[in-house]
Amino acid sequence: MKPFTLNERLRAGAVLAATQCEGGELESSWIYWWGLGYIRDHASPAVAAQHAQLWKSDAELLGKLGMQAVRLGVDWTRVEPQEEMFDEEALARYRAELSALREDGISVVLELHHFTSPAWFEDKGGFEREENLPLYLSYVERVAAALGDLAEGYLTFVEPNAYAVGGYLGGDYPPGRNNPSACYRVLTHMARCHVLAYERLHALHESLSLGACRVSVSLRAQAFSPRDEKSRAQRLLCRAAQRSFDAAFRAFYRGELRLPMKYDRYLSPGTHCDFLALDWYGRTNVSEPLDLTPFAPRSGVTDASALLDLLGRLHALAPMPISVTLAGVEDIARVSALAETLRALSGSGLPVERFYYAPLLDGFEWLDGQSRRLGLVQVDFETQSRSVKPAGEFYRRVLAARGADEALLAAYRHN
Repeated sequence: MKPFTLNERLRAGAVLAATQCEGGELESSWIYWWGLGYIRDHASPAVAAQHAQLWKSDAELLGKLGMQAVRLGVDWTRVEPQEEMFDEEALARYRAELSALREDGISVVLELHHFTSPAWFEDKGGFEREENLPLYLSYVERVAAALGDLAEGYLTFVEPNAYAVGGYLGGDYPPGRNNPSACYRVLTHMARCHVLAYERLHALHESLSLGACRVSVSLRAQAFSPRDEKSRAQRLLCRAAQRSFDAAFRAFYRGELRLPMKYDRYLSPGTHCDFLALDWYGRTNVSEPLDLTPFAPRSGVTDASALLDLLGRLHALAPMPISVTLAGVEDIARVSALAETLRALSGSGLPVERFYYAPLLDGFEWLDGQSRRLGLVQVDFETQSRSVKPAGEFYRRVLAARGADEALLAAYRHN
C-alpha cells in the first residue's frame, strides 16, 4: 500500500441496499426465493440488519464514520406492496431518513431497483413481459414525487446485467430461468425502462420544482482473464463476457442496440445518463461459463489498474462525471482493497465525483445469506448490535485526513 491524497472533488461513502439491510416480512421475490430453499445458509432476508427499524442509529453511525455520501436503496415491495396501492407510511419513513442524512451533510443517491421486485410483479412475468413495464415507471414517478427534493440523484437500476444473467441465464437468482433469449429480452426491457425513467424523472423534477435531477444506472463491471492463457475456449468466454457488458452499456447509456441485446423500437441513440456509475467486482479468472455469472465465487482481486482502464474507455464513449462502488471483499483484503482503489481513483485524472463502499453493514448477501460478512460494520444478527470493523475505522480515518500517509497505512497493514 502506498500513501495517497483524496481528490478534492471526491465525496466518499457507503451503500445501504434495501434487501440487504432493511429486513422485514415483505412479499418480495427474494423472500419467496428463500422460502423455496435457495439461500445457502437458510438465512431469511426478513432478518438482514433491520435497518428499516434502526435507521436513526445507522444514520448517526454514518455521521460518526465521516461518510459524505450514501447510496440508499428504496424497496419497491415496501413502497408498493400491492399493485397500484402505495404505502404512504413507508414513503414517509424514507423521507425522514433522507432528511436526517441531509441535515448531517450526507448526500444521497436513491437506488430504485436492486435485484428485488414485488412478488405481484414477478407473478405477472416481471420485466420479461412488455406490458408490465409501465408498472415500474409508475413506481419510479411515485418515489420521485415523494422524495426527489431530498435526493442528489437516482439509479434506476443497480446491476441490471447481473439481474438478467442471474435470473434468466444461470437460474440461481429468482425467477430461476435458464433461457438466453429471455435473459436479453429482460435486459433490453430494463434498458427501455431506464431510458423512459430518465425522461420522466427530469420532466417531473421540472414540473414539480424539485431541483436538479441526476439520473444513471449502475452496471456490474469486472475484468475477465482466462485461467489458462493458452486456452482458446477460455479466451473466447472472456471476449463474450466483455461484448455482453459493452452491449448493455451502449443500450442503457446511449440507446444503441448491439447483439446480444434484443431489438427495441423505443430505444434510439442519445444520452440517457447524467453520470457514469459502475459496481466494480475486480478481476475474475475464467475457466467455464459459470465463472461469468454473478453468483460465481469472487477472487477478491480488486485490480485498480483494470478499473481505471475500463473507466477511461467508458468515459471516452460517454464523457460525464463518474461514481464508483467498490464491491465488498473478504476481511483479509478489505483495507488493502480500499487503499488501492481510492489511491488509483484520486490520481487518475478522471472526473470521479463519488465513491461508495458496498456494503456499510453486514447483512443479507443474496445466495450466501448471512454467511458472508462484507460490511465495514459488523452486525450481530441476534441482537442487531453494531461494531465498526478495522476496515471501517481505517475508512473513517482516511475520510477525516482526506488521504492516508505512511503511518496510517502501517497501522492497518495486517488488517
